[in-house]
Amino acid sequence: MSIESGRTYRITNVKSGTVLDLSGTDGRTISGFSDNGGSNQKWQLQQGQGGQWTFRSDSGGQYLGIDGPVEDGTPLIAVREPVEWDIYPDDRDSSVFRIYVPNAPTAMNIDLSDHGNATPGTKVTLWGKWEGQNQTWRFEQV
Repeated sequence: MSIESGRTYRITNVKSGTVLDLSGTDGRTISGFSDNGGSNQKWQLQQGQGGQWTFRSDSGGQYLGIDGPVEDGTPLIAVREPVEWDIYPDDRDSSVFRIYVPNAPTAMNIDLSDHGNATPGTKVTLWGKWEGQNQTWRFEQV
């Protein structure tokens, strides 16, 4: 599957089956949540001239961002200004993807915390790349 700029996607964690979700309660927290078809679970992707991507929520127009330094455990949040990400196929399964912080000193990608806990509301964080499926994501055009 290819990801196309200007399209909207539901992004599902491979391990848990939960969807990348912008909290409808605080409008800021990013977590894995049961698929409910809501606009807070739909992300419009735009690829810039440098090849990086932005993720813009269909719910309120905020962007996928980072709440703190680029290190293990830093939570993802919704922010007002675009944040750029790299998207690459997983080394083991090219049908799924990893979302990386560009130009980080070590490979930092987004991770469904607690080893991919499927409990709705599990936070999505940054974490150094390892082989866990909780760091891989399916993109389904909606």
